[in-house]
Amino acid sequence: MKKLEWFVLMTKPGRQEEVALRLKEANFDVFNPKLNQYSKKRAKYLVQPLFPMYLFVRLDIEESFKMINYTRGVLRFLGIGKTPHPINEEIVSALMNRCEDNQLIKAKHDFEDIKAGDKVQIANGPLEGIEAVVSGIYGDKQRIEILLDLMKISIEKKNLRKI
Repeated sequence: MKKLEWFVLMTKPGRQEEVALRLKEANFDVFNPKLNQYSKKRAKYLVQPLFPMYLFVRLDIEESFKMINYTRGVLRFLGIGKTPHPINEEIVSALMNRCEDNQLIKAKHDFEDIKAGDKVQIANGPLEGIEAVVSGIYGDKQRIEILLDLMKISIEKKNLRKI
């Protein structure tokens, strides 16, 4: 009887997607969670791995260790010393429950109900903790204009908390 457990697999840099595809084609359960993150450098949102260079793979380690360990692009299994160590299935399940079908993590945002006139507190960045009033919301719905006692600035919604 197969004993399927989740393991963490470390890949070579830039090879994570390729390894995930190879393992899926070999009928392994592969979980490669991703985030949709804003890149200031490129001025747009990019889908990037939640854990760069790491994949979750569900397998019977006795049966599949050599095959996976020698897959092109794989560095090693994470474990104790050279012995692969399974991770708790609850951890993987919790991450999977936060994902959409494409393994993209659904970010939890509690700012959906922020509107003009609301009092907010800046939750991140150099102005963290300062309170302000929302004066407007931009068309992209990601940035909000707030009024501070001294000035008016634009800030990303994710950096605010409604109070």
